Amino acid sequence: MNTKIIDVIIHTKDHLSDQQFAEVTDQVYKTEGIVSLSRNVHTPKFLMVVYSAGHTRANNILRTVKGLGYDASLVGI
Repeated sequence: MNTKIIDVIIHTKDHLSDQQFAEVTDQVYKTEGIVSLSRNVHTPKFLMVVYSAGHTRANNILRTVKGLGYDASLVGI
């Protein structure tokens, strides 16, 4: 089993309000293997997600964000 801890950056086309960010956070944390999800106040369109590569993949996390109706893409791993 792969126990590597990986981080990925997801870019959202639109600025998420605090409520929208909370919704994304709640849904992403339901994914097994998520360690953390955060955003910097200076770059709010970029979400930093840290996860266990043995439990999920970056595409699964992106699919969760897009499934909530947000235009998003992976920009860094």
